[in-house]
Amino acid sequence: MSLSIFEMHSVELFCQRPLGACYVICDEWHYKACLGKAADLQKAKAETREFLGIAELNRRKWGEDLTLVRRLIGRKVLGFHGVRDWNPDTDGWWIIKALLDDVRKGVRLAIKGPRDSLFPSPYSSTPFRNLVARSVQYDPAAWQAQLAGARAARASDRGASTLLGNAQPFEYVPDALSGDVVELAASTNNPNYAAKMLGYNRDTFGDMVHAMKYDLKLRGDDNVIWHDSGDVEFRKNIIGNMHDYAN
Repeated sequence: MSLSIFEMHSVELFCQRPLGACYVICDEWHYKACLGKAADLQKAKAETREFLGIAELNRRKWGEDLTLVRRLIGRKVLGFHGVRDWNPDTDGWWIIKALLDDVRKGVRLAIKGPRDSLFPSPYSSTPFRNLVARSVQYDPAAWQAQLAGARAARASDRGASTLLGNAQPFEYVPDALSGDVVELAASTNNPNYAAKMLGYNRDTFGDMVHAMKYDLKLRGDDNVIWHDSGDVEFRKNIIGNMHDYAN
């Protein structure tokens, strides 16, 4: 089964406490069927226990999230007895309570997300066409220097068409052993490559993505495009900049 099937049978809950944390709620059968060999039930159950420890801190916000509540009402797989007849404007608290009760009873798992990160990258065994031409090796010091220059340029000119317009071109150093160099594209919708492109480690960038989507009212499964300037594009519009979520 694919990610698209898994999306139909799961829901993402974004937390404010701790900020940026994300859990995917789904039943065990679809978790194992959709993820296949990538499914780790023991880890999933441990993460479910961790989720239950923070759920009460976030339940009120989830109940007030009308988009989330309507999604729960509309999906039969996450439907509860009579839930489709409930009013999202008034019954959010009860709907979230029913969902959390399912998790406590072991009917559903709560797995650390976001959802698309649970699936192995489709590029793990093949080249990332048009984005990475060769295996990558870069100079972190040079990268960070250029990133600082980009941020300074952005601070002085918010209306500039590109954040890197005043920065010097990136310089990459050859690997002492292989001679490979970095050749990253100007934009990507893959968070792993976006983190490398923008100079962040993957865990930090993942937290930034959660915070960005929460701040911009995006769904967890909304696909965005990251540009090397840090700009975030959604449905052909620039809606923000990832560097704003670095702190």
